Amino acid sequence: MKLVKLAEAPVLPVTFDDYSPARTVQGCRVRSKAGALLIESGGRFKRFPAGSERVCILAGSGHFKWQRGELPFAAGDAFLAEGLEEYDLYGEGVFWIAED
Repeated sequence: MKLVKLAEAPVLPVTFDDYSPARTVQGCRVRSKAGALLIESGGRFKRFPAGSERVCILAGSGHFKWQRGELPFAAGDAFLAEGLEEYDLYGEGVFWIAED
């Protein structure tokens, strides 16, 4: 069970045009495509990952809150969430999450 900052961000899609239309989930705008999410958050988004996933912060800042504490993030950061049953993203921003 870990949440670690990555030295390098994963390769991101050039465009998100082929993602689904936005829907509102937990007060955020969420778009999806085969194992990936694009989230525009206004404050808080709760995740319940099944396995491991990579989280890229495209815009904004805030912090993760999870069972073992808190970890700050800012635009340009990338993280690996592995073996977590749940975590929260607190902060306004745009997040790209992909199953690992």
